[in-house]
Amino acid sequence: MAEKKINDLVSVIIPAYNAELTIEKTLVSVFEQTYENIEIIVINDGSTDDTLKILRAFDEKIKIISTPNQGVSNARTLGTENSKGAYIQFLDADDLLDKHKINVQISALKQHDADIAYGDWQKFVIEDGEMRITEMIKRRLSDSVAVNIFSDFWCPPAVLLFSRKIISVIQWNKNLPVIQDARYLLDAALSNGIFTYTPGIMASYRIGQRNSLSTKNNLAFVKDCFVNAQEIYDYWNKESAIKKEEKHAIVRCVRYCINEFRYLDRKLQNKAIDFLLKISPNYIPEEKGSLRILSSILGYKNAEKVAMLKRRLIG
Repeated sequence: MAEKKINDLVSVIIPAYNAELTIEKTLVSVFEQTYENIEIIVINDGSTDDTLKILRAFDEKIKIISTPNQGVSNARTLGTENSKGAYIQFLDADDLLDKHKINVQISALKQHDADIAYGDWQKFVIEDGEMRITEMIKRRLSDSVAVNIFSDFWCPPAVLLFSRKIISVIQWNKNLPVIQDARYLLDAALSNGIFTYTPGIMASYRIGQRNSLSTKNNLAFVKDCFVNAQEIYDYWNKESAIKKEEKHAIVRCVRYCINEFRYLDRKLQNKAIDFLLKISPNYIPEEKGSLRILSSILGYKNAEKVAMLKRRLIG
């Protein structure tokens, strides 16, 4: 392959675990791309259904790598290590790319000398064999990119296109199995990756049938959020004195975890309260109400204890 083509090559990496019902349509959405210089690498991550059989029907168009089941982070890493492209498109085995997606985003990356392209996307379900769009998400990152991603910005990997330059300095965090997509994008921002926005629907994200930890286990999701908050606080505080907006974002996240742990895991709730008071010793909740009043009198930790006792007596 000529050097020019290698420099323009896009590697599409698809982890597939028991994806027999969706993988073919996902592949077709890649085959139909108007951008042609693409290699497709599918990691069959220990599937026990007919995923591999379906993949073999396309073995002239795709590269198949089969491994024991080790999770999506390992699959994406393995796919990246076996790819040649100057650009990387991660794609889950049940999502769909718009046919112009790669063409639009590779042009944007080149035009703006950027590392990560992102755009609009939509959620869909399959009902009676037909695709029904349930929601369209159109949102741009703020100027405080890392804080925005940490706080509440998320999009599925299908919506993104990465340069190899940026993925060479970040990695998938296997310690955060539920929110690894969000952390990967955040790490790209923390590594000074340059983002560029491409308007229009870039991909379709399937809901309702996903083999996803976050849809099965809310505790696992909240634990990931708490671990992530601790790690990012340490990162921001180590790099320099933590900025006000960064600290505010951490505090909001930890408060969310405290509220959720209240019903899921009391020990983790106490741990989260201790961490919050470590980073903000005189913390008083912003929202009006009895917890704010009690915190100003008794301190936040004691106020939470009183609130817990009250809930036990009432409920």
